[in-house]
Amino acid sequence: MTVFLTTQYLEEADALADRVGIIDHGKIVAEGTPAQLKGEIGSPSVEVVPAEESAAEVLAETLAAFGTLARNGRGAVMVQLPGGEAQLAEVVRALDQAHLKVASLQLHQPSLDDVFLAKTGRKLEGAGEEQDEQ
Repeated sequence: MTVFLTTQYLEEADALADRVGIIDHGKIVAEGTPAQLKGEIGSPSVEVVPAEESAAEVLAETLAAFGTLARNGRGAVMVQLPGGEAQLAEVVRALDQAHLKVASLQLHQPSLDDVFLAKTGRKLEGAGEEQDEQ
């Protein structure tokens, strides 16, 4: 049986759908399982905020060993983990070896909102405020 669900709430599509099609201006720009689509745009990333602002450069140097860095302007440093979540333990070990104390460490998985942005070049109307800050 096939059921079509149309929604602008991509979290809903991620939770309910076996397959997802993203339509932009009347054309299908992406189609597949939610996991396939999220896997196409990249691996998880880790965001680290140092406990002390003075440690920001050492933090950046430490995380640079894992990939290309991104900063969000609030002191956080992000790096994509090409090896996926399995690299999180390596990141924590590297931070410990560098004697860095962190205020926060978060693992971010790609979302269907990220897929929409990657495939269309724009954010979906009504997407979460959290993504606007990244």
